[in-house]
Amino acid sequence: MATQLNNAERRVYGSLALCCAHTATTTLGTRPLGWYNSLCRLGIVVPFFIVHDMGAILLGAQPPFAVRPQVHNDPAFGLNDTDRIKLVELYAKLLVEVAGTDVAALSSKASVEDAVVTTVLARALSPVSDRWKGPRAFEPVVPNAEILTVTLSMLAQGWNSVDRRAEIDYLRHLVAHRLPLLLALEQIDLDTLELLRMFGRDAGALPETELVDLLNVFSSPDANDVVNFSLDILPSVLETRRGGGQQVFSVDGYSGVVTNGSLDSLVLTEMANDDDLFDQRFMENEMLYYGHEAQMKPPPRVFQILVDASASMRGARAVFARGLAIALAKKMTLLGFDANVRFFDSRLYEPLRVRRHGRNANAPMHVAGILTFKGEHGRNYARVFSQFASDLDRMRDRVSITAYIITHAECHVPAELVRRIREHAELYGVFMLPSRGALELDYLTMLTGHEVVTEQALRDKSARASRAISIVEAATEDARNSMLPPGRMSKAPPPPGGERLDDPSAWDEGE
Repeated sequence: MATQLNNAERRVYGSLALCCAHTATTTLGTRPLGWYNSLCRLGIVVPFFIVHDMGAILLGAQPPFAVRPQVHNDPAFGLNDTDRIKLVELYAKLLVEVAGTDVAALSSKASVEDAVVTTVLARALSPVSDRWKGPRAFEPVVPNAEILTVTLSMLAQGWNSVDRRAEIDYLRHLVAHRLPLLLALEQIDLDTLELLRMFGRDAGALPETELVDLLNVFSSPDANDVVNFSLDILPSVLETRRGGGQQVFSVDGYSGVVTNGSLDSLVLTEMANDDDLFDQRFMENEMLYYGHEAQMKPPPRVFQILVDASASMRGARAVFARGLAIALAKKMTLLGFDANVRFFDSRLYEPLRVRRHGRNANAPMHVAGILTFKGEHGRNYARVFSQFASDLDRMRDRVSITAYIITHAECHVPAELVRRIREHAELYGVFMLPSRGALELDYLTMLTGHEVVTEQALRDKSARASRAISIVEAATEDARNSMLPPGRMSKAPPPPGGERLDDPSAWDEGE
């Protein structure tokens, strides 16, 4: 094995000999290699076996922790002297302390995703890594499940394939600096961890640029305020269940022709095909059947949530706007719609989604980016909404758009731009009032509906949460109405402080 691997791979895979949470190795697969590679690229130098053990603890590995018996007793590993055996035992005791932290308890219950595990490891290990003056011997490697399996069956050969003084030296350094490690773990905000867990749909390691955003979330007071506010309103949002699915017609004949069913409901014309074509259509699931069930699909509608990030949206307004945007996006996703969050100041930014190779269009929402986004380009509403109108022109033939603008009472947009947007999209506004003043915008009657958030509601914690929940509930009602056939829309009254103009013809009537 040693002759087939380069030096970095021999060092990484062979270090598994010192893993103390080794019972989780087979279940974790190559996931620890993703954590390790991301930490290396972030400049956090840590031996692979330490990353493996601490990550396994975050995912639920429990004491007792110890190296494999053959490693402990076999002189071939070079661990048979008293000092090294004692060092490994101290390391195992440290892992027990790590498993007893609140972060480990929450993350193991929540089954956090790889990006969050990497972020927690970076926060915990960076204070220790920064103090280490040893050689930079640990480098990223390409994950390989086959090599990992072979290594576990040849631990002695893998361990002895390179000089292991760097690993032993780092292990001694880690044990000596146990307090900075445990303190860094205790300082990780559990509310932030809980919010990230709610939105975790990770399919692999995040790009390092987005891992930096995740790291910033844990150290930003402004992001922490948004996290706390989001957790106040998300429990009511998460009560949503995607309804419907199938509608069954048990009487009055069939509902239509479908591509799956039983042979007794096969469309008779299928029997006219020759044997080869019949077999091919059957194998490829192209046969037509009479069906009693019809799938109720929501219309192809996309929700665009535009959040003002200009200087007028600092403090409580920014907290409310971002928390509301996260809740709205989550709610619409649960209803089965696609939802995007976009910021604007003097320009309109791209939707904040986690980047995936070849799958960015359906990627999950980049919550860390929403929490840490900073607008630094002034304010130009005419340019922003002109750009948005152009985007709608390009999408109008493919999807239906519902847009929510979360901004303040001085968001002056040319009426012609609003009229142009309304030709292709439902448009709702959420406006935050100053301490003194009223909402006086000349395009209000052109909106599908709007909500007003007063300064008093922003100051009071319970009132702020109640106001956000009422806005989300009103948006949910509108979204559900869009899924119903014409003529069956529910007539829910508008919430306090909100107005809905469901009839666009009212624009020309001055209503």
